[in-house]
Amino acid sequence: MGIGTNTQSPDEGELKRDLEEIACGVWFTSKGAVMPKMVKYQDEDGMLHTISHIQVLTKEKKFYCGIPIQEYRCSTTFENREYLFRLYYYLENNLWKLSWEGS
Repeated sequence: MGIGTNTQSPDEGELKRDLEEIACGVWFTSKGAVMPKMVKYQDEDGMLHTISHIQVLTKEKKFYCGIPIQEYRCSTTFENREYLFRLYYYLENNLWKLSWEGS
């Protein structure tokens, strides 16, 4: 009842998705917002892949086990097929990770 018990951001608990470490090129808007523009990742065979046409569908700041993370839900199209994925930006470590939808 207004005594500050619910002033913290809700915690999502443990992040239970398969995550890949990636390199991410970003654009900073004039207002300081971060927009991912390109991703490079390495597959299990050691091949490097680039995603350069990223459409950000949503972005949301979340906390996973107390760790602040900016979560971007994204899509890209390759050979007439749409792929959905999430990008996670770990604010404290300046680290990016990727998770494909369905994994």
